[in-house]
Amino acid sequence: MIEKIYIPTVRRANNQVTYENLPKELQSKVIMVIDPAEKDFYNYDCQYLEVPESIIGTWTQLAQTRDFIYKHAGNTRYVVTDDDLIIRKRNAKYWTGISNMERSKRNATPEEILEMFAIFDEWLNESGIGIVGPANSDAPPPSTEYSDTKGIFGFQAIDGNMLSQVIDKMDITSIRVAEDVLFMFECLSNGINTRLSTEWMINNKSLSMPELKKTRTVWQEMYSPDNQPQDHFQTDNHYNALEYIQSKFPHAIKIYEKDGRRKNTKYWKRAYKENKNIW
Repeated sequence: MIEKIYIPTVRRANNQVTYENLPKELQSKVIMVIDPAEKDFYNYDCQYLEVPESIIGTWTQLAQTRDFIYKHAGNTRYVVTDDDLIIRKRNAKYWTGISNMERSKRNATPEEILEMFAIFDEWLNESGIGIVGPANSDAPPPSTEYSDTKGIFGFQAIDGNMLSQVIDKMDITSIRVAEDVLFMFECLSNGINTRLSTEWMINNKSLSMPELKKTRTVWQEMYSPDNQPQDHFQTDNHYNALEYIQSKFPHAIKIYEKDGRRKNTKYWKRAYKENKNIW
């Protein structure tokens, strides 16, 4: 059973989109991971976990916060999710050929979110599967209910029994951005396979809600307010991080240029190495 839902959050005491859109049954499992300096600002009916002072203000604070969460959760089964997500549901016609709702996709109901958690929990019971999660709602759907050995971002249901056995030897705190990509490669290369849902999706509301746009992201804080790049994913900061990942997994990531723009391709299946010792 998924026991805990960790929501790392900074400067959003009044904008907890993910939490507010969870059914009550799941809100009771939430642990908001916060900066100790902000603890008096939060008043949600959930548990709180303060990030160690030694992490606050460091260059890799986000990566270290996630590492702190993984180790705090230990061998339990849990979710780590961004604080600004809406969970959505896709029409089953894409993989069954039979439509089960009027639209191609829509926001999930509370009952459907509970169903999603139950399905993810079942998937984590399968041999080798240690991380599962919803797809990005903008991505075109495959013709299968799920896809294995994929990158999962924003919302991850994790089998802590598997991750806790290899977390100490994983390099997941060396870079400030693309740290989630590094984490995925480290998990796959240590035998933790992933499963990406087709039916369940996430929508990042920070991209569309004015009140959330005011909160600067980790990558935005790397630049002064008057020196924001139009596309962070084309910056040296982003590609320096990808080059670091490539130095560790040269067979699993390709960096190249096309039409004057830098691009990269991630080969998740090339990174995966079966490890029966953590099953």
